[in-house]
Amino acid sequence: MRHFLAGAFALALMACGQGARPASAQDETWSREEIEQVVREYILENPELIEEALIELQRRAREREQQALFEGVAAAGAELFQDPRDPVAGAEDARLTIVEFFDYKCPYCRVTNDWVETTLAEHGDEVRFVFKEFPVLGPESEQAALAALAVWNTQPDAYLPFHNALMQASRPLPDSRIDDIAAEAGVDVEAMRAAMEDDALQAHIEDVYGLARRIGISGTPFFVVGDEVIAGADVSGLERALNERLGE
Repeated sequence: MRHFLAGAFALALMACGQGARPASAQDETWSREEIEQVVREYILENPELIEEALIELQRRAREREQQALFEGVAAAGAELFQDPRDPVAGAEDARLTIVEFFDYKCPYCRVTNDWVETTLAEHGDEVRFVFKEFPVLGPESEQAALAALAVWNTQPDAYLPFHNALMQASRPLPDSRIDDIAAEAGVDVEAMRAAMEDDALQAHIEDVYGLARRIGISGTPFFVVGDEVIAGADVSGLERALNERLGE
């Protein structure tokens, strides 16, 4: 940052022929110390320039991050949108596919899940959700994800009620709590536990980890709405992206 400001201001001042030296010395080579002194004085007289520069740097960093995520999503292709192992909800021939990476212990995922439920209720014939079980918050998260995938594989009609119940459940989520939530959601708990022994479920989660790394996803929730990426609990951004793509 220091070198960025010093270089920018020094070049600007020299290009304009301004500075603290007398006119007779304008054509001489400036020493580093003289340039730094001029820049220092200019910054002290105009401290708001530092804030402006930081804001611009942050904006450019966000743009680079968004572009990298966009390119990662484009490269993921069918693995992102059409992995047959992923739980899905909504219309098979939907106008819009929305992918969500989430963790059942993530409080921000709980916030956005209300939007997911509302969207399915209001636009279920136009939208298809793909749920990427992405447990990043420890062993309890992983056990909840394995349980959800086991339910999807053996009792798919019970997946969405179980998923929503896990999202809204109080924390922590030990095995006994997961079983209670499953039973309350109408899941055959014994069948769920038996299905959780399948190594393919863990392999599926590992594949989701790998996909997230390649895209550049570092946290939850993370949504792909059509061709747009939205990170975090940005409900207004999700609603805007949804309405733009459905023409509302």
